[in-house]
Amino acid sequence: MAVLSSELIAVFARSYEPPHWIVEGLLRSGDAQVRAALGAALEGIPDAAVAELDQDINATLAVMFHNGDHRFKAKLYLLSQAVQEELQQRRLAEITNYSQNRAQPYDHPVLRDVPVDADGLVPLSAFKINGDALCRGGEAFFILPAVPSPNANYWLLQNIARHGLDNAVSVRLDPLLHGPEAELAGHFYRMDVYGRPLDWDRIRALREPDHGRWTSGPLSRKSHFTDYAWIPHANEVDFICEELPPFPEVDIRGARYLHAVFDKQKNCLTHLDGAIRTYTIDELGHRAGMHVRNAGKIGQRVKVFRTDSYVDPAVMGDIVSAFFVWNNDVARYFSPSLPADL
Repeated sequence: MAVLSSELIAVFARSYEPPHWIVEGLLRSGDAQVRAALGAALEGIPDAAVAELDQDINATLAVMFHNGDHRFKAKLYLLSQAVQEELQQRRLAEITNYSQNRAQPYDHPVLRDVPVDADGLVPLSAFKINGDALCRGGEAFFILPAVPSPNANYWLLQNIARHGLDNAVSVRLDPLLHGPEAELAGHFYRMDVYGRPLDWDRIRALREPDHGRWTSGPLSRKSHFTDYAWIPHANEVDFICEELPPFPEVDIRGARYLHAVFDKQKNCLTHLDGAIRTYTIDELGHRAGMHVRNAGKIGQRVKVFRTDSYVDPAVMGDIVSAFFVWNNDVARYFSPSLPADL
């Protein structure tokens, strides 16, 4: 497969857009060193790898790239996939090996005065929100994506701000994607998916855990399955939900995991956090054999956002659906009136 130099990976890491969107532009207008590195990487892709691409991918190549040569398109695709996997493996390595010594991107000069807590989270209030970019001192940073898509947290961030929680939430920054605000501006999207209040009287009255599971299908982002549970205690009810990645993606994609605490007496959420839970292939196999309510501490959990402030229960549907963006099973659980063909 392609040999990817550190310099080449660094170029792709600084781009908000996925590798297959920008690789042809870099070949045309990148500096000489980047073009040479790309040329060497493409040359290193064996013809056998091109021949192994299935019919669906070959059909997609017709519209994915502008170059007219199908074999060259195939190599661009394979290179882009290799870069995407390398970036995600590096991202997971950075966050799972996190230490308190101002690791990336917290070693950046403009973040010198921003406090970083024990979970590697920083206060959202330290930044100006611009679309999905967190701006400070002329630099743009982004929330750590819970799935391999730079824009995965856009709707989560918008809902946090819409409900006035930006002064109460702390977030984990992406260790790779950041740069000058003028070059890496925030993006704006439209998505008409909103949560709605649950039946909190029923949740408050639970005596036994209430749980369920959704298997991956055409109405949800590719995953192994998603399961959830409401677990009652004397004065509180815990909500946990986890979306497991497909087994072939365990090295590049963590599980999206969310935890909330509902206080029955205060009638509000007293804790809400979203995280990535990374697994080895053996750990994922073990986890897949049980329900999330029984999963315990398998894998390594890395928080993406957290608030310990009081949150109105009516807000929960928006926040949870936004964190699990593209998982329409979760969205429909919080808003059953959504159309079946969403």
